[in-house]
Amino acid sequence: MDRISTIIVDDEQLARRGLTALVERRPEFVVTAVCANGREAIARITELAPSLVLLDIQMPEISGFDVLAALPADRLPVVVFVTAYDDYAIRAFDVRALDYLLKPVSQKRLDEALDRAAARVRDRKLAEYGSTLLAAVAEVQGRQAAGAGPVAGWLERIMVHVGESIQFVEVAELEWIEGADYYVTLHAGGKAYLYRESLKHLEERLDPGSFLRIHVSAIVNLAKVREIRKGFGGDCSVTLASGKRLPVSRRRKKDLLDLGASRFGLKG
Repeated sequence: MDRISTIIVDDEQLARRGLTALVERRPEFVVTAVCANGREAIARITELAPSLVLLDIQMPEISGFDVLAALPADRLPVVVFVTAYDDYAIRAFDVRALDYLLKPVSQKRLDEALDRAAARVRDRKLAEYGSTLLAAVAEVQGRQAAGAGPVAGWLERIMVHVGESIQFVEVAELEWIEGADYYVTLHAGGKAYLYRESLKHLEERLDPGSFLRIHVSAIVNLAKVREIRKGFGGDCSVTLASGKRLPVSRRRKKDLLDLGASRFGLKG
């Protein structure tokens, strides 16, 4: 029986290496390409026409969903999504019986997903599968475009990579979030954690009653705000529990003052 050609797509080197090692333990699968970004994934999937793709959802510039949307509907492979968080995308997969892996991925869980993927590949009913896959992607992208929040609730914790280990940061413990390009720095408990996600997308997953974007590159946890200071000429800043002081843009000033006064009794 022919081995199942597999492409692995993830922008984190550690994740690519780990997934490749796990898949290669299964002799019926062969990894034909490993891709570090969405653009490379589109090119390699189009060129090699694999039977299976392990596809990271969250990638800078071109997401896993964007990769699928760029492929011809009749050339879609079987897909196992890989994600670091459980939100409304996962709900869409569950409803349509699509498979996904939550990071960190264990061999047992991957084996289960590979068994189901192999059955799909050999079932040969890929036209029906492709329609189901695209419907799920369209639903999730539609919700993202509409700015909808997670079905199951707002984000409660964030998984971050620290060296070779994985740690979980409780959202309630965040003091503020600093944005830079397609990454953010999470500030919590006197520590800073680099997290691979844009500030805009992370903002959509946080409870707007607890977190507020005060600047183009900063979100604060309102529970950690200790002072709102209004200066001359309309300037405004906040002081956080750690003593960190952040400027507030003029466009965000009214939102901050309204929320601070009504929900937290903060004084300027």
